[in-house]
Amino acid sequence: MPSKLFRSRRSNMPGFTKQQGLLILWVGLLFLSVTPWVMAEPPRETPLSVTLPSDLMTFQPGPGREIAAGFCLICHSADYIYMQPPHSPQQWEEIVHKMQRAFGCPIPNDQIPTLVEYLVSQNAIQPASSLPRVAESSFAGTGTVEQGRQVYEAHCQSCHGSTGKGDGPVGRMLIPPAADLTATTKADRELLHIIQNGKPGTAMPAWKGTLSPGELTAVLAYIRDLARSH
Repeated sequence: MPSKLFRSRRSNMPGFTKQQGLLILWVGLLFLSVTPWVMAEPPRETPLSVTLPSDLMTFQPGPGREIAAGFCLICHSADYIYMQPPHSPQQWEEIVHKMQRAFGCPIPNDQIPTLVEYLVSQNAIQPASSLPRVAESSFAGTGTVEQGRQVYEAHCQSCHGSTGKGDGPVGRMLIPPAADLTATTKADRELLHIIQNGKPGTAMPAWKGTLSPGELTAVLAYIRDLARSH
């Protein structure tokens, strides 16, 4: 009986082996046809290049400068400090703690008092811009609005934005944010006074020591032109 069963199984093996071989061959061909698609390296995306605006200001010498440069410049430029309205030590400490909690600034707690003292001392300073001063003589014969455009792009655009809406790279971070110049209802005399003397309680600096009278009136004309355009 066992020998008969063995012969029966043996007689069935050739057919089974043939089917198995065909199955293996089919699977192999399928694998070879799919492998190039699976193994092919996905197309590489072109790296995105971003050019950030040049820093208008740099941290001034003083105790705590290295701490500010090491931790504050991770996210923003020195403009954020110098363009802020005056803050008390308590207010600056609250801002630093907010940077820790909300934005993950890695500043050690034992360095915060030194940083706060430095920020308070620097907050009232308005260092000169590192950008070259726009010479009034370069505007000869170009028209008042064109004069104002060049002054605006050199000194105002970082806060008020290219369209004057207060959405510049620095202006968006200010507290309160930079003014939307296209929506102002101020008369020319009042607006020129703010450009010349700054505005208390905001980051708006006084430009009368940096811009000439001709440049001041030219940038006012350009601001009015922006408002009409938007």
